[in-house]
Amino acid sequence: MLMAAGKLQFQARTLSLLVALVCWFTFTESFGQQQRPDLSGTWKLNLKASKLAPAHPRETDACQIKHAEPLIEVRCSFHGRNELYSYMTDGKERIANISADGTIRAKTYWDGETLVIEKRQDRGDTAWVSRYRLSQDAKVLELTQHITKSAVRSPFDESLYYDKQP
Repeated sequence: MLMAAGKLQFQARTLSLLVALVCWFTFTESFGQQQRPDLSGTWKLNLKASKLAPAHPRETDACQIKHAEPLIEVRCSFHGRNELYSYMTDGKERIANISADGTIRAKTYWDGETLVIEKRQDRGDTAWVSRYRLSQDAKVLELTQHITKSAVRSPFDESLYYDKQP
């Protein structure tokens, strides 16, 4: 009988220790995760603020972003076209868009408060890296792009600034 009571006390202590460890790991994991900016909204290209690449002319681009971590959906309107891109911020390469221009695959992840999307298009052998950063007041979305590989152009960079619309 004494042996059974000692065994129960040991099991109770072990269970208490396990519960304490689970609580501690849960707290430190959630505390250690950095808060990600919410990129949701309707964004219109500010041509005056942007530094456009001559090889990549733009007019009145606009984007609507729906951001519910880890999914980010970006609907873009440019050159009379509307396209939808879907990204998962888990760092794994996935299909982001399929259009007449080909399939775009993307690896999406956070680098601090910057969303990084490494893209490659199967047709035309094109690759580029896009970095999205939200201003402190959340009214301007900065998109920097480095086109690293293209079958028709040499590499180039551009900085695009989008203003949040009401």
